[in-house]
Amino acid sequence: MRRSSLESTDTVEPLFADEPALKSLVRPTFDTIRRAMGGCAVSTIWVDSDLDPTREGFRVSYDKLYGPGSTFVMPFVASWLSTGPGEDPRSNIILLPNGIDRTLVAYAQRVGLLGHVEYVGDLRSIKDTVVASKKKVYSIDDLGDFDEHSLVTTPMGKWLNSKDDLPTITRFAPSEVVLDMYDATSAHFRNAKRGDGRVFLKTCNTESAGAGVFIANTEDDYHRLLQELREKQARFGLNRKLVIQPEVKGRNRSFQVFLDPSDVEHISVVAITDQLVEADGKTYKASINHAITADNVRHAGPMIVDMVARVRERYPDAFGFLMCDYFETDTGVVAFDPGIRPTGNTATAMAAHLGRALTGRHPSTTLLHLRSGIENFTYERFVEKIGALADMDNLRRDGRAVLPWGWNHLQGFGVLICIADNQAGADALAEEVKALAAR
Repeated sequence: MRRSSLESTDTVEPLFADEPALKSLVRPTFDTIRRAMGGCAVSTIWVDSDLDPTREGFRVSYDKLYGPGSTFVMPFVASWLSTGPGEDPRSNIILLPNGIDRTLVAYAQRVGLLGHVEYVGDLRSIKDTVVASKKKVYSIDDLGDFDEHSLVTTPMGKWLNSKDDLPTITRFAPSEVVLDMYDATSAHFRNAKRGDGRVFLKTCNTESAGAGVFIANTEDDYHRLLQELREKQARFGLNRKLVIQPEVKGRNRSFQVFLDPSDVEHISVVAITDQLVEADGKTYKASINHAITADNVRHAGPMIVDMVARVRERYPDAFGFLMCDYFETDTGVVAFDPGIRPTGNTATAMAAHLGRALTGRHPSTTLLHLRSGIENFTYERFVEKIGALADMDNLRRDGRAVLPWGWNHLQGFGVLICIADNQAGADALAEEVKALAAR
């Protein structure tokens, strides 16, 4: 894989050539997605309370939540969007934090996953690096007053990443009430409570990692949560809007598509997944990525086409990953959490496309959260333990490989992507890796 995606001749592949309503939906390849990222700077660094203390009320830093080095994990996801090695002037730049494990970066460059990197520190450093590059930034997060240099502007990001304007984004929105949180009453809970279903309260501050979702099982829960939300709003001066949504029961799923304003005829379907969440019912754990085929995409096709049309109507230059979590129910699909950003599943989906490029098959990918318990455990030391499984050529030869999603060397914690021919094989590989890492 030691080549730039800019040299690739791959093209997108039709999924519904004979179905006019869905004809725009196509299957991309690993190279077509990365090639479309050419010429920009890419950042999956959240602007959290460490970078911007004014965001403490809705975006607490991962280091404060989960310990030192935790903020280094997600930024590496941008590496999967690199155009790859090479000096082509159309190559992109991946922004990574200064403190990231440099052996992880060296590994990614050695195997050909990652090309040009710039290391950044505080928010000013991020902005200065983007300006100096003379490229626009594709960022997972808004950078404040920086729209002149951003591919996703602040108004676009707020519209698509908040939770209070869903009916304008999709005609598949759930039944919900949007109101000032200080006007919420018991009647709103009772109207939203359906049988043994739960009631979801959602704040509208573009939080990350499920931080803006709260679940009430009982009316007492509801009033306790309302009190906490109001106190937090008053303390930090947050948005007062609140969404009250009845629980939707169905198969928890998600899609990601890639929007390229230079190719408005096509919508590249990057991922169709089953969502796996933690016991709290809201925090993302992992995804099961399904092969991008007509059969697997058809149920979500009308929702995707509708949402993309609305986005492009308001923002003709919309660029990047448009995603939405949704439920597949007995009566159809219900969209509940859109966004225009890379997600926790972006790297995992890209790994599946890479596997298809190298093997010609649709592999399965699964996330492994590896907790070694070893402080200052670098990625290079981890690679030494797992041997050939970390070799990209092993994926081509044997259909199996372990590749990085992100790594925290300070705590010896990593999120890894296990790739195999099927889900059982990927799960077995995850167990094998845990055993090897423990030696």
